[in-house]
Amino acid sequence: MKKVSIILTVVALCVLTASCGVLGAGGNGSGSVNGQQSGAALKSLYSQYKTDGKVDLTNLNNVISMAQLVNGIQGLKGIDDKSRFYTDFATGLILGSNNLVTQQTSNPVTNTLQTLVSGTDLTAIAAAGLAAAAQTQQAQQAATQTQQAATQTQQAAATTGNNVANTVAAISETTAGVSNTLSSLATIFSLFGGGN
Repeated sequence: MKKVSIILTVVALCVLTASCGVLGAGGNGSGSVNGQQSGAALKSLYSQYKTDGKVDLTNLNNVISMAQLVNGIQGLKGIDDKSRFYTDFATGLILGSNNLVTQQTSNPVTNTLQTLVSGTDLTAIAAAGLAAAAQTQQAQQAATQTQQAATQTQQAAATTGNNVANTVAAISETTAGVSNTLSSLATIFSLFGGGN
């Protein structure tokens, strides 16, 4: 009786461990997180693209979204399309984009992003995104300090304007990275019905 109880306990522990392992593997891995980050960035970029007819690199939000995309796709380097990461990434794209990326377009979008990250140095875009995020935060802080004199607010706005120009200059120095990223975005946007 005691042996049967011990055996049943061991079997129950094995089943619990196996089921936890299976449940833990689904959808919460780094591929899904990276895919969601990339999907959110694509949604933001596409929304602005539909409004302006292009990806405007003078718009700090676009620079930040491009950097978010670049950071999200880093895990796709050298990944075989049959890997768990790739599958989780494609699922994450759908979630992160609020279904802008669909089940039908998730593989072509993922393939395009994998080709981009595998063949292009995107570090300057990531750095420009960090700079743009810092500048946006500075601008927001300046805007919320309403008790300051008007001249101080104008000086902060001028500084932010100069920083925007510096960020655009930094991004334009990486012509291949920016050009390849914009080309990949055009390919992806055409899948959404909005490419040129």
